[in-house]
Amino acid sequence: MILKESNQNNQKDIFHNYIDAIKKNAKWNLSNIINPTLIKNSHASTFPKNFILKTLKNQNKISLTITNIIKFYFKNTYFLFSYFVAFILYKFCFKKQRKNNLGNIIDVFGLVDKTNQNGKFSENYFTGIYEIFEKFNTKYSILLRPYGAYNNPLKLIQFFKIITEDKRDFVFEYEFLSLYDFVRLIVMIIKYPFQVFHLKQKEKTDIDKIFNTSLIEDINYFSFNALTRYILGKNLSKIDSIKKIYSWYEFQVIERSFNYAIKKNCDHIELIGLFITLNSETLYSFADDIDHDMMSSPHKILVNGKHHIKDRKNKIRYATGVSLRYQNIFNFKGIKKEKNTLLLGSYAVSDTKFMLDSVKEFDHIIFKNHPVIDIKRFGKLPKNISVTSQNIYKLFENTKIVIGTSSSGSNLEAVSCGLSVIIVASQNNYTENPLVKKGQGKIWDIVFNPNEIYDIYKKLIDYRSQNQAEIKEIAGWYKDNFFVEPTEKNIVKVFDLDKD
Repeated sequence: MILKESNQNNQKDIFHNYIDAIKKNAKWNLSNIINPTLIKNSHASTFPKNFILKTLKNQNKISLTITNIIKFYFKNTYFLFSYFVAFILYKFCFKKQRKNNLGNIIDVFGLVDKTNQNGKFSENYFTGIYEIFEKFNTKYSILLRPYGAYNNPLKLIQFFKIITEDKRDFVFEYEFLSLYDFVRLIVMIIKYPFQVFHLKQKEKTDIDKIFNTSLIEDINYFSFNALTRYILGKNLSKIDSIKKIYSWYEFQVIERSFNYAIKKNCDHIELIGLFITLNSETLYSFADDIDHDMMSSPHKILVNGKHHIKDRKNKIRYATGVSLRYQNIFNFKGIKKEKNTLLLGSYAVSDTKFMLDSVKEFDHIIFKNHPVIDIKRFGKLPKNISVTSQNIYKLFENTKIVIGTSSSGSNLEAVSCGLSVIIVASQNNYTENPLVKKGQGKIWDIVFNPNEIYDIYKKLIDYRSQNQAEIKEIAGWYKDNFFVEPTEKNIVKVFDLDKD
């Protein structure tokens, strides 16, 4: 079922008001802060999708509950064991422990596979800031969250050895753990499924029924890392030398629990969330006053462009950040030849499959798959589709129009570079869209019915051929409102390095 954009927008306020009412009336404790049903994210909970599509499931709730609780305990027993193994490996392999001598902390994911492949520390989040911190003699420590190695001890061993050899000041959450913390983890895991039911609503409406079903289903969406991040935050709150923590931020439960632990236990650490990615303000929400009062939000949030702080008035401080991941937008020299149609896959496999099926009428299309998705999952591709692994910005140089799924931030990058874009709406979920009304029907448009895709394609191509100046103006507007060039001057300003 594909829900039209107008219908989705009509449901947005109802959705937010419903969740906010539950949050206001719930106890503001850890179990509710890390509950995925309350975070308004369709990738972390079944509720947004079930709500929008009005999915009423005739399932035996007792059977559903027992099944999900059993799955929960099996899954989290495995995660706990893997976490303990990582803890032991860290103690044997990492030799630079210094937990009581920390200044500003940069809290970021460490990409295990990429680091091991390159033989040096690799991450895709805060590229370019470390050198500038050093240039301005700003003391910092890199708090690494290993990503991609829980089930592979050999990868972790290699990762720890590479980081040990790096001269920069690295620290891991394992350094602050005690055996007692593992006991606390066990207790929290045992208690969590039963704490969920405090949120159960009286089933006066269909929405209540949908919510209660999602609440049970979402037990299986529980994040073990939300507990470890809570314990980490609690342990860091005891270290007086820490003044600021800059964290990669998407306002998932792992951020919420971390913020809650620190805010609850100390007042000397300023939490700064770096929300410097491409986001859609649809069902997924930025932190608001309720989150502030629940102590689950940072003190300050840096966003990717000024559009995201426009008319935003709440207790949390929002400010324009710097687009560390999007330097290529500012290096892009323009389209050399408008000849190709580029199809961009996303991490949402079902949406990408749907998009591939929608372009069978096209003569020739170049397809760039999302790097984390195995292309074999799409089966045999139509003969009109050629697969490429070339850099996306090199592809932009010879592209006239991009076709992408609704969940892809690359759509916004393409428009900002002056390309026309067609967004194919999700077939089975809420359609997210990082673009705004500006330029719709001119430089970009959205397709809810796949039968309309070729007509919209021709409309956008015709419009750009006759209105080049306007296309350039719209692209410039998106670039100016959604991105900030990561120059040294801008980084110094955003991170207050000239004041430290």
